[in-house]
Amino acid sequence: MFTFTPLLGASSSVAATLASQSLLSFDQNVRVLIDVGWNDKFDLKLLAELERITPSIDLILLTHATISHLGAYVYACRRFPGFDAIPVYATLPVINMGRMVTIDAYSTAWFTFSATEASSRSPQEEPIQLSDIDAIFDKIHALKYSQQLTLTAKLSSLRLTAHNAGHTLGGTLWRLQYGQEDIVYAVDWNHAVERHLNSSALLTAPEQLSRPTALICGARTGSGIRRREDLLLSAILRGVERGGSVFMPTSTSARALELCHLLDSIWVERKYTVPLMYFSRAGARTMAYARSMLEWMSPAIVREWEEKGTSPFVFKSLKIATSEDEVRGITGPKVILASGQGLEWGVSRELFASLSDDPNNIAIFTQRADCETFAGEILTLWQAATEAMVADDDGVSGPKYGGINLQRQLEIRKSVPLQGEELETYLAEEKARKNLVDRQTAMDLKNRTILDQPESESESSESEEDIDDDYGEDMEAEKSDLGILALTQDNDLYDFEVRGVKSIKHKMFPYVPRRIRRDPYGEIIRVEDYVRAEERDETVTNDSNDNVQEAYGTIGKKRKWTDEREEEKRTVIPSKTVLEHVDIVIRCEVTYIEYEGLADSRSMQMIIPQIQPRKLILIADTIEHADNLATSLRDAGIQDIYVPTSGKSVNASMDANAYVVTLSDDLAHQLIWQDTVSGEYTVAQLKGRLLMKNSSNESSQTSEHIETSDLKDVTLGHLATRKDLAIASAQTKPVFVGDIRLAELRRRLMTEGVHAEFKGEGVLLCDGHILVRKLENGKVLIHGGVGVKFYEIRKIVDSFLARIV
Repeated sequence: MFTFTPLLGASSSVAATLASQSLLSFDQNVRVLIDVGWNDKFDLKLLAELERITPSIDLILLTHATISHLGAYVYACRRFPGFDAIPVYATLPVINMGRMVTIDAYSTAWFTFSATEASSRSPQEEPIQLSDIDAIFDKIHALKYSQQLTLTAKLSSLRLTAHNAGHTLGGTLWRLQYGQEDIVYAVDWNHAVERHLNSSALLTAPEQLSRPTALICGARTGSGIRRREDLLLSAILRGVERGGSVFMPTSTSARALELCHLLDSIWVERKYTVPLMYFSRAGARTMAYARSMLEWMSPAIVREWEEKGTSPFVFKSLKIATSEDEVRGITGPKVILASGQGLEWGVSRELFASLSDDPNNIAIFTQRADCETFAGEILTLWQAATEAMVADDDGVSGPKYGGINLQRQLEIRKSVPLQGEELETYLAEEKARKNLVDRQTAMDLKNRTILDQPESESESSESEEDIDDDYGEDMEAEKSDLGILALTQDNDLYDFEVRGVKSIKHKMFPYVPRRIRRDPYGEIIRVEDYVRAEERDETVTNDSNDNVQEAYGTIGKKRKWTDEREEEKRTVIPSKTVLEHVDIVIRCEVTYIEYEGLADSRSMQMIIPQIQPRKLILIADTIEHADNLATSLRDAGIQDIYVPTSGKSVNASMDANAYVVTLSDDLAHQLIWQDTVSGEYTVAQLKGRLLMKNSSNESSQTSEHIETSDLKDVTLGHLATRKDLAIASAQTKPVFVGDIRLAELRRRLMTEGVHAEFKGEGVLLCDGHILVRKLENGKVLIHGGVGVKFYEIRKIVDSFLARIV
């Protein structure tokens, strides 16, 4: 049994929210949550249902590194009890890029507070720090594309496989197999190859996703217009030529990579001198992650890296800006991509407020936004003002460019560095907190030392030699092994607890020598310490454009092993969030040029029927658009199509007379169990009667005769549909179970001395006069005259199937 419930992102009568949360429920109370999305306004009302069902969630899957797909993940881990203990799976790019978009969004979110502001808050409202986000994302399990994962314990019957979705780096289509249910979750995917992304597996590898019992597909589509690059470039040049600046709000790490690579390539090719920059507080780390994940991108990116010798994301013309001062330092016309496509978080809101009052400037929106966001309000006004469309000579439709007049007051949250008394208070609180943590750690180590104290010095000496310490850098672990415990560490004063320690070898406190790792063959050698310098990578800084560039094959220089995240942590300046009210007047030109990276409606109508889903569920768009798409797909042959609304469950179980039954030990021993050819199932044949019982009246009302029941993967449990089976074993005619592959059958026939060759698709000719034909439903027919050879071939065919009696 399979039930789908869209918590967020279902179809609605008005413009649907982009936030995505979907709950998949299977037998045995197995519940899988796909995506933990949020809207750009961080509305807590949207998370009420998620908080309620948190105790029942067994697994979380993430699809894309955007706020609409994982924006609430960190918040839920910090605020909802037990949420951080749920196992989470995603691809490596989704983990890394999701980390960046969360850091960027939470830096100016309304629910974040500085340390000084948090003193009056309850523990549940403590600020979410950078270290918290990193620690939470570090717990996510990474998967590769096409890697099949079988879980354990309660989820042992569930198999997961991640496939490429396009749209974003590491974007994922999930295939979930549970018993007879085969579910494909495909929300936000793109069939087209982009500059840095491959096309979706729905197009490149449909055989891996074909014929699922249910396909959950997003109805939100792209425009499908051609010559988008020309439209985008012409709009940019129009703003620059009249002396204005061009502002483009975009995502932090999803669609921003495509736009940055596109514009940098155009600037280099055409030798433009207009300043081009990407403004994001997490921009440097985002591009560093992108440079390290080229294997997840399109072959064109890999070829570019091989030809040029440097990463395509080491930009030559585009500058990465991480502070407002870098943007203000550039005067005159400029082109700025800013993080925060909804103009609610990130740096885009403040930057748009400073550029919107100049008629020479132009704001180009490349992604749709929630209607409740500031960007959604602007796009609604733009759409109302430009309802008429124009067509060029090629019949390509494009928007009319124009401005809108809007005057309103904006609330802008800014991160301001702490100064003076606030900074001193913060440092004092941080020092007190660190001391408290150190004391607690010391007490834990002391307790562990007492419990693990060896009975003799010889045992202590042997245990010390047997302990493996990675590189001797864990000082606290060393002190615990030696029986030396630092209780306090303040102003270079140390206090050590050595009472009860039987053996103290090192008496120069607080220095503890590094233990050398040894194995039965002697001292362990780190191979990486002896790698030749010319084989190592190096990151160097180019002073001309302040971009981090990669230099490969540099001789005579060693690689820096410093972790970039640790570098950033050391340079973080304590700050607080302040709220400003700014009155703005929008006089700049506004336009929308779609760069969503989504499949268009026409492509969906061609690709989805090729997948041949038995049931189709459409979500993530307006009901009107979803119904139009459903009508087109019904004409293409898909009949069972559902368009659910938020919170409404859809029973999309496979239409089969299959039940979960409880077998007594006596009945189970009487059955003749036989393994299938693949060895995946153990099957038996039964004949019995189905008795229907009413929940209020235990008397039998109706009964249904069951001829045979193929009990695959029989498990103990109760019937979810309030039906009981009264089963009696009986002798019936044999049943053959399994699937025959003609290529394997041909090899077997050739081994047995039968000449076999293919004569068309699904037809095998044996010895020139006997045909073996495989039908679309999997059945195999044997045509030919009755004789010795006919029965020999039929016997070989039967050997590929399990015979159940």
